Amino acid sequence: MPRKKKVITESTIITKKKTARKRSPAKKLSALAAAKPKKKPRFKKDKPQAEVKYYAGPVMQKFEAERNFELPSRYGDNRIVAMVRDPYWFFAYWEVSDQRRGEISRMAGGELFSRAKEILRVYDTENWKYFDIYLAGGAVSWYIKVPAPNRTYCVDIGFLLPDGRFIAAARSNWITMPLDRMSDIIDEEWLIPDWEKIYSLSGGFGIGQSSQEVRALVAGSGWISSGSARPPMQARPFWLTANCELIVYGATEPSATLTVQGRKIDLREDGTFSLRFSLPDGDQVIPIEAIRDDGAERRQITPKIERRTE
Repeated sequence: MPRKKKVITESTIITKKKTARKRSPAKKLSALAAAKPKKKPRFKKDKPQAEVKYYAGPVMQKFEAERNFELPSRYGDNRIVAMVRDPYWFFAYWEVSDQRRGEISRMAGGELFSRAKEILRVYDTENWKYFDIYLAGGAVSWYIKVPAPNRTYCVDIGFLLPDGRFIAAARSNWITMPLDRMSDIIDEEWLIPDWEKIYSLSGGFGIGQSSQEVRALVAGSGWISSGSARPPMQARPFWLTANCELIVYGATEPSATLTVQGRKIDLREDGTFSLRFSLPDGDQVIPIEAIRDDGAERRQITPKIERRTE
């Protein structure tokens, strides 16, 4: 049977063209995406941090690598320095060199030096009276309380031998403690010039005057005159005060138990101790007792002090 021929009319062609033009939005986007070339990223992920303009890492991590220096614990010096803190306290720090220790050991003898105590000896430079401070092992600085303000002190670092001799390793600078009250010096009376008149003469309110007239005004007020008379000093009462303190110090076995006036006292590592007491008028009894660590032995010393103020 013969096949029928399909007749293509003009309307059929127009319909096919319209059908070909219509495409879904999704297909268009996928076609555009496939045709468009991919852009390379602006920064590579493996770009080293040093090439970035600003460092974004933690600051402490940045400086950890640069920390390559530490202050030495010793400088090999042989000296002691004193610095005032307030009217009753000053601070001292020191270093005794190995060379100076060797010299003192040869002077004292090796056996005596091995049993010597390292101390600070504080002097009142007016009468050269002193008191001692026994140091704990390894100490390199100390806060020191002085008996009185407004006096000059210096301090020695050295070694107290068992036979009572003291050998100084170094002496500090001299320091003068400040007053613990208002100063006795009375300042001059402050002079207040006539500022408006000075301003007007210098041209502030109109035509200015000569510099000689301005100077005459200021000098006449006594403001800059070098020969202005000082007001008479006010009379102040004459006074005197005196106080006394008592320092008790000593040593025993580091493992012993120590009591002073019945109160337990903590010993330093080398077994030394020092206490400061007020000393009012009257009698003072200060029993000191040391008990061996196993309790098998005791030692007692009882200082008796009398003060009478007239």
